Amino acid sequence: MPAAVTRPPPPGFFAFLKHGFLLPARHRGLFLPLLALTAALAAGLLLANSLAVQPLATAVLLDANAISRAHRDSAAYPGLVRTLKSDLRRLLLDVGACLLAAVVAGSAIKIATVFAAVAAFSGTERPTVSAVLRSARGNLLGPFLTIAFGYVLEVACAAAIVALALLMVYLLEYSVLLLFLDLLLVLLASLFLVYLTVVCTVAVVVSAAEPGPRGVAAVSRAWRLMERKNAQAVLYLVATCALGAAVSPVYTLALRWWQQLPGSGVAAGVAYVVLLGAVEVFSVAAVTAYYFECRESKEEEEEMARHRYVKLPNGDEAHIR
Repeated sequence: MPAAVTRPPPPGFFAFLKHGFLLPARHRGLFLPLLALTAALAAGLLLANSLAVQPLATAVLLDANAISRAHRDSAAYPGLVRTLKSDLRRLLLDVGACLLAAVVAGSAIKIATVFAAVAAFSGTERPTVSAVLRSARGNLLGPFLTIAFGYVLEVACAAAIVALALLMVYLLEYSVLLLFLDLLLVLLASLFLVYLTVVCTVAVVVSAAEPGPRGVAAVSRAWRLMERKNAQAVLYLVATCALGAAVSPVYTLALRWWQQLPGSGVAAGVAYVVLLGAVEVFSVAAVTAYYFECRESKEEEEEMARHRYVKLPNGDEAHIR
């Protein structure tokens, strides 16, 4: 009689969060450059916001205030309008440049971190940067397409939420019942958007860890893998949001100290962007561990389903109890 196969015990409920901390700590040489890149990107965006975006936004508000106080027939009015248009155009260009840099550079760093996390979690040996680059070289298109498709889904869902919220203004004077239903739809759509964000994040890991799925197929694959692990997806959201909230007071301290003690303000700012990079690395490592747990659970279910029935010589299927 064949010996029974002993399966390893299933991972604990919080195991993937533990891997989110331990994986970068065990592979510091692999994740420290990615942390530095994430911190550098955050520092560049914060500096661009402080030095370019905020002054232009203040100038636009001052221009609008000056126009509201000026008379249309005055000689200064056309000049004020031209100044407002110029400042507004520069503000939109700077905001667009910051958003483009955040999306493109942030996506590239995230994909590199995902490949590093996949190699560190699935590899038996300690992976190196060159080994990760070699493994990622033939599969870069998949994660980029998956991230782009995820952005499209999230923007479409957010646009639907905004449309439903604007509809509330019309329903406010028409029907209280329809207003309540519309508010309920806004809440449900907002919760779905949060869940969709996690699904798209897992889909990026799917497209990096598996050679086939990309884009729609990767999102569909991630959705199926997460079917029985939704509670852990909520835990992942809570953990990442809590870490982000815990880091945010450091930025407040940096702004406060910058006026009184510039050296301390710079040190707090550096600490803030480094902590942001650490939170991002933890998030990617944790979601990668979560993906592997979901995949292992799904493969066990499929294996049990295959062994439940056996083919008989006459072609019939017999149920194994």
